[in-house]
Amino acid sequence: MPTATADQKCLRTQLLRRLAGLGAPAGTYGSVPHGADSGVRVFGYCIQERERIARARMEHPVVVVVLSGTKQVWRGEVGETFAAGVPFVIPAGMDFDLANNPDPVTGRYESICITVDEMLRHTLRNTMRGVPVNASILDRLDVDLTSELVEAFGHAASALTGLGVAVGATLARYRILAILVLLSETPVAGMLIAVDRKEQVEAIICADPGHAWQADEVAATLSIGTSTLRRQLNGAGTSFREVLLSVRMATAGALLGASGYSVTQAAQAAGYVSRSHFSRRVQAAHGKTPRQLKVVV
Repeated sequence: MPTATADQKCLRTQLLRRLAGLGAPAGTYGSVPHGADSGVRVFGYCIQERERIARARMEHPVVVVVLSGTKQVWRGEVGETFAAGVPFVIPAGMDFDLANNPDPVTGRYESICITVDEMLRHTLRNTMRGVPVNASILDRLDVDLTSELVEAFGHAASALTGLGVAVGATLARYRILAILVLLSETPVAGMLIAVDRKEQVEAIICADPGHAWQADEVAATLSIGTSTLRRQLNGAGTSFREVLLSVRMATAGALLGASGYSVTQAAQAAGYVSRSHFSRRVQAAHGKTPRQLKVVV
């Protein structure tokens, strides 16, 4: 067995051991919520008989780890099978055929799912600012495990099963975000933060807001035509120029609200050479001039 495969198998065993506390109690089937008071949407799912779901579409991206059995995911004619202990991402807004297969020994299929809702995606986009993002849907949905990722899942599981104290809810949110931050360093990052075409464009621009982005360049990154991109954004009630401006102004506001950045540096990072043009845009977006925003800080 190759060393890399052996390492992954060992890490999967460790991950399943760390997540054991999130397993459904004996005799409990269906959805089992975890950490409802924490503000994060994590749930377990357990069944006894094979289940096939046609044309499933997620509202939000979901991070899944199968605890027992296997899960099959088809995109058209392309299918993947995920064994227990393999983290994978199901992106939002696409149709998938799913099958949940119980383990032949235990007779149970069981998984843990983390919903990457809008609030988590917003936090991730800010965290990933300046990091190149592949906003397309990849051929592989699974993630190679690392010891750091196993630890992050383990810490989250401990927080989610110990929410009897007030600090547990806050801790659980941070622990879930820690998992997502580590996943943001993998090829599946774009699927975590981009739900619709607008969010995909935002994710690409967020990687380098100071770049002189053009619609054709972003369209090429998404492997679609420029006219298709413009039409899809128009259908979402926006335009390429509006998305570009929104990302740049969010960048400007974040940098002007942080120590260590001058107005000039914030302007350059947001893609502006002209200080006066930058100032007008900031005032229109934030209701204050760049210097006023610095004073507030």
